[in-house]
Amino acid sequence: MNSFEPASLKERAASSGKSLYELIIEDLQNRIRSGDFSYEEPFCTEKQLSQTYQVSRITAKRAITELESQGILYRRRGAGSFVASSSPLFSGNKNSSQASSLPSSYALLLPFDVTRGGIIDTVEVISDSLGSRGGSLGIYITNQNSSREKQMLKQLSLHPLTGLIYYPVSNQIYLDNLNSYILSGKPVIILDKTTDCPYLHNITSDNLEGGRLLTRHLLSLGHKKISFLTMAPIENTSSVRDRFAGFLEEIKKAGISPSSNCLFTTPAHSGSDTDTESFLTDAVKKLVEQGTTAIIAENDIVAYAVWKACRTLQIRVPEDISLCGFDNNSWSRQPDSGITTISQDFAAIGSQVSSLLEKLEENPSLPCQKIVVPIHLEIRESTASPKKEV
Repeated sequence: MNSFEPASLKERAASSGKSLYELIIEDLQNRIRSGDFSYEEPFCTEKQLSQTYQVSRITAKRAITELESQGILYRRRGAGSFVASSSPLFSGNKNSSQASSLPSSYALLLPFDVTRGGIIDTVEVISDSLGSRGGSLGIYITNQNSSREKQMLKQLSLHPLTGLIYYPVSNQIYLDNLNSYILSGKPVIILDKTTDCPYLHNITSDNLEGGRLLTRHLLSLGHKKISFLTMAPIENTSSVRDRFAGFLEEIKKAGISPSSNCLFTTPAHSGSDTDTESFLTDAVKKLVEQGTTAIIAENDIVAYAVWKACRTLQIRVPEDISLCGFDNNSWSRQPDSGITTISQDFAAIGSQVSSLLEKLEENPSLPCQKIVVPIHLEIRESTASPKKEV
C-alpha cells in the first residue's frame, strides 16, 4: 500500500458528521479513481489501514468489508485486499487508464473435455468474441468430480479474473465459493443447470420443451408405453429433471396415467464401462418385457449405449423399440445408427454468453439474467410406429 498522510480522522469525522470507517472508504475510493494502485499488488490490509489511520482493526475491517460488498475490492487469503478489475468505480469512466488498459480475462469451468458433445461450439464463440475485444478465456476441467470442482472454484477466486462462466457437475453449485466472486465484483454465469439464486446469471437450453417435443413425436407415431431412462441422479440434475418434466406433461395431456415404468434410473454402481453396459442391458430387457415400446434417454451418449444394448439382446431399433436421445452430438449420428434427438444450439449458447459478458463490462449493475436458448427436434431412423400386437 502506498503511504500517504491523511488529516486527523477524528477531526474530519467531527466536521463532516461521518463515521471513521466511512471516511476511510472515501479515501480509498479516491485513491482507486486516481489510479494510485496496482492490480497485481495488495491495495490494503486491515493492519495497514489500522496503522495509517490510527484506528482499531475492527474499524479497518469494516471499511474493507464494505468495499468488498460493493465489488470494488476482493480479498486473497494471507495476502490482503486487491482492486477488482471490474470495479464499479470504473463503470462510468471509460477514460481510466487502469480500467481501459487491462484486458478482460474469464475462466470457463467445465465438467468434461471440450471435445465432448457440442460444447466446443460454445467455447469457440465465446473465445472469438473475447479475443476480438482483446480479452481471453481460460478453460478448466473438473472431470465430473465434485470435490475437484469445489477446489478449483476456490483456486480460481484468487486469480485476477473479470468473471466466471461455470458449467456445474450437478445442481450443487457451491454458493459459498461463488459468493467470493460476487463480492469482489466478478459476475458469475451458470450454464446448463438452472438456479433460482437471484444474483447469478443463468443460461440454459430449453430442456423442458425438448422433453415435450420428443414425447409428442413418439405419441404421434402411436406409442403409449414410453419410458424415460436416465443414469444421472434426477434429484440434483436440473437439465435431466426438466426433460423428464416435459415428458410427464405430454403423456398426461395424452390421457396416459404415469406409472413406475415411466422413469427408469440407474442404481448406485461403480460407473465403469462394464457396469454401465450390464445395467443398460438389464434395463432394456426389463423394459421390453414390461411392454415398453419407446425409450427416451437422458442424452445421446446414453441413447447410443441403449442402442448397443438392444443389439446385444437382438432387439431391433426401431422395429421392436423406438429410441430417442438429447443433444444432437456425434453419438446420435454414428454410421451404424441414426438416433432421433433434440438439437441444442451450442453456438447460440456461446453467443448469449458473449453478449451478456459484453453488457456486464459496460454495465456491472445489469439485473440478473435468466436466459433460455431454443432447441429443435431432429427425427432420424431410430423412431417408428410401434409393432401391432398379433
